[in-house]
Parts: sequence; structure tokens; C-alpha cells
Amino acid sequence: MNTALAILTHALRMLIHAPSTTIRVLMPALVLVIGCSLAIALLAPDMIIPKQTINAPAEPPTLQAALFFLMFGAVGLIGYALMAILWHRHVLLNGSDRIEDLRPDRAIFLGYIWRAILVGLAQMVAAIPIAILIGILGGSMMYANPTGPMATLLGLVASVIFVWVAMRLSVVLPAAALGEPMRLGESWTTTKPISAALWGVALLLSGLNICVYMISDTLLPVTGGFAILAHTIIYVVEGLVFISVLTTLYGHLVEGRSLGQ
Repeated sequence: MNTALAILTHALRMLIHAPSTTIRVLMPALVLVIGCSLAIALLAPDMIIPKQTINAPAEPPTLQAALFFLMFGAVGLIGYALMAILWHRHVLLNGSDRIEDLRPDRAIFLGYIWRAILVGLAQMVAAIPIAILIGILGGSMMYANPTGPMATLLGLVASVIFVWVAMRLSVVLPAAALGEPMRLGESWTTTKPISAALWGVALLLSGLNICVYMISDTLLPVTGGFAILAHTIIYVVEGLVFISVLTTLYGHLVEGRSLGQ
């Protein structure tokens, strides 16, 4: 667990030790991600909360709303990928925050997107046996009480396994951000020496995400522009923590950087 704490602490320290620099580096991507979320809230609210009248069930979203949702959703995902690339490059290029150093060229950006798709597909394949196992272990109990302690525990177990697999495979992403292509199998081999410690990191990340979800679900409103903005910021912060963990893993395992630095 000491190594797991060191990895997560290092990742968080990189994000918060100079918050103004972090925001400046990520600003182009943050504008895209948050702007697209607000655009969906304004132009396609039916995709989030379908219209419902007193005497009628919720109406399906309009075609226009669906198109707006797809368009701004796609741009938002591009912004999310850009956020990851900028952070990887900022840290791994020795803390550079010069725009000309951080801006990825077309080959790097497309290579990153392609590897992110591959990682996502691999995670989907890995999720199938996880879902089957969770269903066998406690499907009936989760159906009877989806918010009960058993459902929460099984959800945590599934999340830990899912995040562990993601970390084992996703070292290809910071490599792609630097223009140093790596195969998924190479990522799995590279992370093998600390695979046990990554279970601890996965547990910490999953537990943190569940706590944040429970708090936000209790405190934040369900609908409205403020709710969309607040949830988007939460998702961005959670994503940044995971991105920073991947950056830490690449720096430590590939470049030989100390976790204490």
C-alpha cells in the first residue's frame, strides 16, 4: 500500500502544487469540455432530462436535440483527449508550459485518439466477465436493493477491477502524447513490476470516486445549468486525477523517475 499511496500522492501533488500553472496549461481543453457541456444544457436539455407533462410520460428528445448532443458530445470528448495530452506533455517534457512545446501535431493527436479507442475497446471486453461475475455473486440482491450496502460493495469491487485493468493498459496514452508509440501488450508488461501496488491505487481511486458521487448526488441539484456545470467540473477533476496517475506511471516505469520527486 505504501507504493500505491506514493503513486497517488505524486499524481495529486503534480496537479495542486502550482494550481495557476495547471489551469493555464489545461485552459484550451477546459474551455472545450465545459463549453460543450453548457451548450448541451442550453441547446439539448431534452437529452438529459426528457420533457414530461402532468398527464403524459416523458416525451422522447427531438432529432435536433439529438444532433446537438452528438455534435457537442464529440467535441467535448476531443477536448477531454486534448486535456490529457496537454497534461502528459507538460509533466513529461520537464514541466514545460510553453504553448509551442505542448501543442500536439496532427500525428500525435490522432495517434492518441486511436490508442484511447483501443484501450476503451479492451476495457469493454474486460468488463464482460466482470459484469457476469458481479451478476452471479449478487445480481438478485442488487436488484432488490440497488442502493444498499451489498450493491455498493459489489460496485466498488467491479470498479477496482475495471480501474486496475485500465491502468495496466493505459500507459500507452502518455507514450502516445510524446510521440513514442507503445502497444497495449507493452503497457501490460511495463506495469507488471508494480501490478500488486496498482490494486491499491485502484481501490483508492474507486473509493474516492464513490465518495465524491455520493456527496455530489446529495448536495447538487439534479437539473439546471448549474447542475450540468458542477457535474462537468467534478468529472474533469476525476479525469485529471486518473490522467495524472498515468503520467506518474509512465515517468516512473519508463523514464525511471522517482515517486518522491
